[in-house]
Amino acid sequence: MSAEDRCLIFSQNSNLPFGAASIIKLPVLVCVAQLVELGDLVWDRPIRLTVAAPHGTGLLEYLDRSRPWSVQDLCIMMMGVSDNMACNQLIEEIGIERLNDVLHDLGYEATSIRRRMMDHEMLARGIDNSVTAADIADMLARLYAHRLVSNEASQRMLGYLRMNQLKDLIAWTLPGSAALAGKTGGMPGSLLDAELVSVADGPTYSLCVFASGFDRAVQAKRLMTEVSERVYEAVSGGRSADCI
Repeated sequence: MSAEDRCLIFSQNSNLPFGAASIIKLPVLVCVAQLVELGDLVWDRPIRLTVAAPHGTGLLEYLDRSRPWSVQDLCIMMMGVSDNMACNQLIEEIGIERLNDVLHDLGYEATSIRRRMMDHEMLARGIDNSVTAADIADMLARLYAHRLVSNEASQRMLGYLRMNQLKDLIAWTLPGSAALAGKTGGMPGSLLDAELVSVADGPTYSLCVFASGFDRAVQAKRLMTEVSERVYEAVSGGRSADCI
């Protein structure tokens, strides 16, 4: 995006790598869309569920696992209810090496997929997925401008992000008239949220807040909701242009 397409309000430690938790599902979605664009995947392609139920967030492990699910179904589950099994099946289908190659080809060098969701053994060995706020914010900005992968792919991905049912962080204190599209993530000692926030009859902005090193999750939640509320008040109080 060109400079006139967006303006930066505030940034701190945006290039600091974070353990990605479920935020990694956004880069996975981007990879799926790019592979569809390249002709290597098809949205309605049926995929048999072969990965073990990883537990954690999601519903797929409790549904019919004997039938195939389409790529689109898995993406909807992954983004709508942060389904870990759907994410892991997509990782299995594409392969970790290919996922990282796609991300790096798109310019996201700081984003790395190194393990499946809920793989505690890998995590105990210090092997984790990682993202930066800068990379995730850029994905949101390019999606909003319909310039990530393609116009059609961007619109589809935005639709999936709008399905997100987990709205207890950035969205928590915002008015019901605010429309959000994004992804949350969390693990012990770490909380992340990245959202496109559209003010009713006003501008749209992206907000990525990643927090770690706290003793209790409620401490981070309070900080994130306070940041969200203040940014919303500042943006909705007089900016006329879309500001990402």
